[in-house]
Amino acid sequence: MPYVNFSKDFQEQFEHDRAEGIVNPWRCPDEAVVRRNPKRDMSPRLHRPPFQRDIDKILNVAPYNRYAGKTQVFSFIRNDDISRRGLHVQLVARTARSIGRMLGLNDNLIEAIALGHDLGHTPFGHAGEHILNDLYHEATGRYFNHNVHSVRVLDRLYARNLSLQALDGIICHNGESSQKEFWRGEIHDFDAFDRMVEECYVNETTIGRLRPSTLEGCVVRISDMIAYVGKDRQDAINTGSISDDSIFSGGVLGVQNAQIINNLTVDIVEHSYMKDHIEMSEDAFRSLKTAKAENYERIYLADGQGDVYDEQIRPMFGELFAQIVRDIEANNQQSPVFQHFILPTERQRSFYEAEDPYRASDAPTIATDYLASMTDEYFLSAHRFMCPDSPHDVQFRDYFDGMPYAPVQ
Repeated sequence: MPYVNFSKDFQEQFEHDRAEGIVNPWRCPDEAVVRRNPKRDMSPRLHRPPFQRDIDKILNVAPYNRYAGKTQVFSFIRNDDISRRGLHVQLVARTARSIGRMLGLNDNLIEAIALGHDLGHTPFGHAGEHILNDLYHEATGRYFNHNVHSVRVLDRLYARNLSLQALDGIICHNGESSQKEFWRGEIHDFDAFDRMVEECYVNETTIGRLRPSTLEGCVVRISDMIAYVGKDRQDAINTGSISDDSIFSGGVLGVQNAQIINNLTVDIVEHSYMKDHIEMSEDAFRSLKTAKAENYERIYLADGQGDVYDEQIRPMFGELFAQIVRDIEANNQQSPVFQHFILPTERQRSFYEAEDPYRASDAPTIATDYLASMTDEYFLSAHRFMCPDSPHDVQFRDYFDGMPYAPVQ
């Protein structure tokens, strides 16, 4: 499949609108920003418009650093050339800004949503998320989801006073859900937003029904899929999980990462330009669904990691969760949960004048917050340190495993 370009008619329309200064009426303007605490971060600054402040807030929270140590797809392979969560959010931001710029949307809001959308992700990717959800639900009757937890990290744990528009885009990103059209939701104040967040905790199906309330959020949502479908194939080749990308059908999108990004970007822009929603063509949607299904069949469900998650990672999560809860309930101040998490969290919350004391939260919730904050390596180190008698451990495929090499003497 070749790289496609914009049609002549679209290019002419785009150039005409740009020359005439026509603005997308569905763009989220800077002056529409809403914050939980309007007394903070609202003074006008020429060099830092409001959604750029959101970007700066996200870049400077500790969990942003930890993106680099969290699994995207492949957990147990030491390979510096495969994606970690930190690269993924940058790719989402880049793709979303490219689409948003062509559509005339607010690229600062787009970047803020994209960079913050996975801050609540657990160690070991979606497998870790499912395991932590099971533990959290068993202990509290509530549900854990990384979308919701990304909001909790920024809005509650770190009290960063992020804009409603950015938080709404983050909780609604749901890049696992394929749709042909993306219509806006109706969340315009924090009371409605807080009710939506609470509903996600108590109803497992709510997360699948969320819709971003800005077109910027809709663009990030589709860009999440665009960013990982082809990149995961590159990573599968780099790890040896598949031999090459010729096993994929392609359709109108192509099979290589660069083709998929280019062709979907062109298709979405042409079909969404100056509309009140984001959409793609039927052919592109069908090809994207096929691409995702092929990834699941040939990469995600066939990468050989499943047994490790079930036999080692799941019981390790359970052991660590139980030990953290015991330490909290016993007020064991020497525990890593206090030294590495509760006390640092309370210090930064005090700096931003958060109203409620963090340690007043129940022990299972704090344990969930702590576990979700961990990188893969920190999780394994914490388990060895806090659960020294456990029979469970993980072996990585190292850089040089299987290489038929003998040093020349």
